[in-house]
Amino acid sequence: MSLLQVNQLKKVYTTRFSKQQVEALKSVSFEVEQGEYVAIMGESGSGKTTLLNLLAALDQPSGGQILLDGTDLTKITQRQISAYRRANLGFVFQDFNLLDTFNVADNIYLPLVLAKQKHQVMAAKLDKLAPRLKIDGLLEKYPYEISGGQKQRVAIARALITEPKLILADEPTGALDSKSTDSLLEIFEQIHQSGQTILMVTHSIKAASNASRVLFIKDGQIFHQLYKGDMTNAKMYQKISDTLTMLLSGGQ
Repeated sequence: MSLLQVNQLKKVYTTRFSKQQVEALKSVSFEVEQGEYVAIMGESGSGKTTLLNLLAALDQPSGGQILLDGTDLTKITQRQISAYRRANLGFVFQDFNLLDTFNVADNIYLPLVLAKQKHQVMAAKLDKLAPRLKIDGLLEKYPYEISGGQKQRVAIARALITEPKLILADEPTGALDSKSTDSLLEIFEQIHQSGQTILMVTHSIKAASNASRVLFIKDGQIFHQLYKGDMTNAKMYQKISDTLTMLLSGGQ
C-alpha cells in the first residue's frame, strides 16, 4: 500500500531582481510504499533538496500533489502545518539540530512537549527507545558533551519518539566519520526492519546502497530508479556508482 504519493510535482522560483523564473522541479511523480526504505540521489542543483523541503511541508509547490496516507500536504493551512508535521513526520538532519541548552532527554522530548503530551507518557516512550538506540547512558548529558555519532542517535530518537508515519533524512551521514556512519546505517536498517518508512536524501553511495530503492533526480526530474531486491550492499553500491556515472555523463 502506498503511504506517500507524489503526483506531477512542480516548483518554480522567481529571482528577486530580474524576475527570471527557475524551474527547480518538473512534473515529479513517484510513490513510496508503507515500510519502504528509499534513497534519493542527484548532483548539487538537481532538485533533491527542493523535493525534500516540499515533502517536509517546509515549502509549497507551484503545482501537483503530495499525498501522505491520503492527506494532501499542499492543502493544509499554515495554522495547521506545524502540528501536522509533528504528528506525522520525523526529521533527521546532517547537522543534528540539537539545542545545546537542553540535555539529551529534553532534546528528544521536544516534539512531544510541543504537542502538549504528559511527562509520564513521554518518559515511557523514551524508556523503550533509548536502549534500542544505545543512548540510555547519555540522557543527562548535553549535546556539546557527546560525539557526532551519538548526536545523530539522539536526533534519530527525537524523530522516532512521535511514532511518525514517515522519516525524512537529509544527508544523515554527512557529518559523521566512517565508523559512526557504519553504526548509523545499521540503526537505519533496524528501523526499516521494524516497519518504519524512510525517505533519505544523500550524496553517499554507501548510505544509498543500504536502501531498498534508489531514485535518481536530474534537472528537476526523476531520471532513473534502482530496486535492490536480493542484491548485496556491495552489488547495489556498484549499480548506484554506474548509474551516477551515466547520469553525470549525460547518458539516458
